[in-house]
Amino acid sequence: MARKSKSLKLIEERNKKRQLEQDSLLQPGSFNNLDNVEEEYQADEGRRNKKAKQSWDDEEQSYELQPRKLRNDGEEMVEGLPIKINGKVERQLIAKNRKKVTQTNESEDEDSEEENNKNAEKDKDSQSEVEKEDEPDTEEKIIQLQEEIADLVDKLMNEPEEYPAALTRLVKMTTSKNPNTCIFSMLALVPVFKSVIPGYRIRPLTDLEKKEKVSKEVARLRTFEQGLVHNYKLYLDTLKELAKVPNNADPIKVNIGRQAVRAANELATTGSHFNYRTELFTILVRRICKPNLQADPESLNIIKTIEGLFNDDTEGNVSAEFMRLLSKVIKTRNYNVEESVINMFLSLDVLHDYDPNTKSENEPVRIKMKKKDRVHLSKKQRKARKEMKQIEQEMEKAEQTVSAEERERNQGEILQLMLSLYLNFLKSDNPKLIGASLEGLTKFGSQVNFDLLGDFLAVMKEIILTSKFDSLSSEEVRKILLCIVSAFSLVSNHNTMKFSVDLSSFVDALYYVLPYIALDADIEYSYKSLRLADPLENEIIKPSVNVSTKAELLLKALNHIFFRSKSGTRERACAFTKRIYGCILQTPEKSSIALLKFIEKLMTRFPEIASLYSTEDRVLNGKFDLFTDAIAQSNPTAAMLWENAVLQKHYCPTVVKGIRALSTRSKDSNK
Repeated sequence: MARKSKSLKLIEERNKKRQLEQDSLLQPGSFNNLDNVEEEYQADEGRRNKKAKQSWDDEEQSYELQPRKLRNDGEEMVEGLPIKINGKVERQLIAKNRKKVTQTNESEDEDSEEENNKNAEKDKDSQSEVEKEDEPDTEEKIIQLQEEIADLVDKLMNEPEEYPAALTRLVKMTTSKNPNTCIFSMLALVPVFKSVIPGYRIRPLTDLEKKEKVSKEVARLRTFEQGLVHNYKLYLDTLKELAKVPNNADPIKVNIGRQAVRAANELATTGSHFNYRTELFTILVRRICKPNLQADPESLNIIKTIEGLFNDDTEGNVSAEFMRLLSKVIKTRNYNVEESVINMFLSLDVLHDYDPNTKSENEPVRIKMKKKDRVHLSKKQRKARKEMKQIEQEMEKAEQTVSAEERERNQGEILQLMLSLYLNFLKSDNPKLIGASLEGLTKFGSQVNFDLLGDFLAVMKEIILTSKFDSLSSEEVRKILLCIVSAFSLVSNHNTMKFSVDLSSFVDALYYVLPYIALDADIEYSYKSLRLADPLENEIIKPSVNVSTKAELLLKALNHIFFRSKSGTRERACAFTKRIYGCILQTPEKSSIALLKFIEKLMTRFPEIASLYSTEDRVLNGKFDLFTDAIAQSNPTAAMLWENAVLQKHYCPTVVKGIRALSTRSKDSNK
């Protein structure tokens, strides 16, 4: 009963609420609220649609997140033994290598994780190394670095084959960004390589040699030699890059570049026979082939090293390598180099016994033996002899032995490159290089080929013609003397051949230059003479490369004209005698004595000179012209040596004695 009464009460309450809602709609102004009701209805409907949509998306998402089940292809399944089930025979398929696949996947995952860990560790190490290099070095760090390098060097000097990793470590340290690490390791490797480098070249192993079985000692030696060559190449590449720094760069980089050049210079003294010597010589050649070597303190040491190698090289391999590099680099610099670079050619010792015009014509000609005269050899003996020849050739290459034919070939190549450089230097019309080139020609002029003779003579004639004869300086006088001496020395080598060369222009140039030589205060001095500098001059201008004084060059030129060529005539002898007496009035004591001895020698060959000493009246054709520079127009046979009377009162008794001896000799010849 209680339950029924409760349900009836609930029904009544529900009906009352419904009635009240209906009555509220019938009240005035109630239709104004219809819009709100519609809005509420639409909002409710939107919420329902949204819930429905969310439920559909959730269903799709759950379906999407479910793992896919791939069908097993027939390649992964293997058919096993058939099974009989309920009287029916059914096939049985078994998965193939499922366990192996899972194991490989696991191992691949582990390997990838290990690689990632290793890469992360390498990145950390590289970052830490960069941080260490960027940090400023303290005294403790420098001491630790020096101790570490000393330990590595000690291992390599005592037992290099046992510690190949120490050499690799030192070479790697040269590429460090830390300047102290780079310099210390770079300089420490110089004595290491000088002691470790063998006395032969190391060639790369062939594929057959790599496959063959050898003893442990041979294998260890081979690995050490191949590692040595590899590290040596890396070290030279590092030196080459560091040495390219210009002089106006950062001072730290400039210092590192100088240390690199110093290391290469030290290695060149002992490693000129070893592998990659072209790369080593390139570092030195590029350093000295610059227009201003005074700014580089290492250039003088490099030049001394190269001159020492030229002096010690009797076979020509090292000299030929240097000449190839020098000709190539100097050509790229447009022949704008210092004079001291050309002076190095004078130290070439390999050319002292070379004559290109008398080649080995008397060489034994190989005569092919007839078949009946040959010694019969079996197939096995021929094979053994062929192998022995190959072994001998390899030994010659390794020991750098040079045969006579190869030495002569090197001499020809060196001479050709050097003469082409001299010719281009003369054509470039650089006043700093003309004297050095002419001095080289005076030394090696006897070895110039006949084909280049005309080119050199034409260039030297042009140099003399372009000189300012109205106001000749001391340098220009020296240049003209060098041209004259070089021209006659070139032609004197080819006197045995049937040809004639007109050298009258050089004779006339010497006749014109004689008064300027006599008035030169430095006639007996060269740049090696010890004397005080002129306080009125700010710069000390050194003469040309040669050590010969102007007096020596004058005597050489006179000797070439009258005693070593066909240019000397009676007319020229008289003209030069008259001018030489005028020069003796101005020249110093030693030069005057040397010129008087030359006139005494000249009088023996041309006795007509004695007529110039006569002061008696005689019938002559015309008169002598002192002021003309052409010998043919001066009429020298009509001259008279009035200077002889003045020179008898000379301050030097030796000169007075020579003058009196010449005058008495002329009287005897005139009788």
